[in-house]
Amino acid sequence: MAHTYTMANFAQIVGINKSTIRHYISILEDYGYQVERDGRNYRKFSDQDVAILQAYSSLHKNKGLTLKEAAEVVVAPNFNIQEVSITVANPVVIDRKEEIQRYEELSHAMELLAEHIHGVEVQNAQLIQLIQEERRQNVLLAEQNDSMKREFRQVVESLAPLTEKRQNDNRQMDRIEQQNSAIMAVLNKLNVWQHTQEIEQNEEDKKQRVQENGILSRFFGK
Repeated sequence: MAHTYTMANFAQIVGINKSTIRHYISILEDYGYQVERDGRNYRKFSDQDVAILQAYSSLHKNKGLTLKEAAEVVVAPNFNIQEVSITVANPVVIDRKEEIQRYEELSHAMELLAEHIHGVEVQNAQLIQLIQEERRQNVLLAEQNDSMKREFRQVVESLAPLTEKRQNDNRQMDRIEQQNSAIMAVLNKLNVWQHTQEIEQNEEDKKQRVQENGILSRFFGK
């Protein structure tokens, strides 16, 4: 009966950590090797995959082939796994290495998270400081606004008597102008009347002189 293995089991069997396996499988797939996948698109490894990967790793580590050269060898049609000397690492030791690696990765992630949290806390502190400063500025502006309102009311109150006096002066000037207009109207009427009287008086004087001249002419003519 054929066996299938998850990534964790496969890594423990072949003695290679999971990240290295993914790298190896990726190269092998580039050269045409196929690993079966399940319905969720996860790789599921077979005994054949175990033998191929062990041989691939041995060619690279023990024979000095590059990963690409080793991939060309194991995917070749005439490749014989029995010709490759395979050394399998202690699964327990590899598993322990994986635990250490996971712990280191987790520690690194926690350090990054702690740094991120610290950065957020610093930003929050700066934001709170800005908000407090803005509140102080708003309080100062409100106080200045109230002070300006009080000063404006004081100026208006101090100008009120002057305004009232100016209004009284204007009313008095209006009355004086009205009185002057009335006086000028009366004077104009008097001037007209006087002029009329002078004209009438001149006419009377002329008539009288004419009459006197007529009387004298009659008297001396006789």
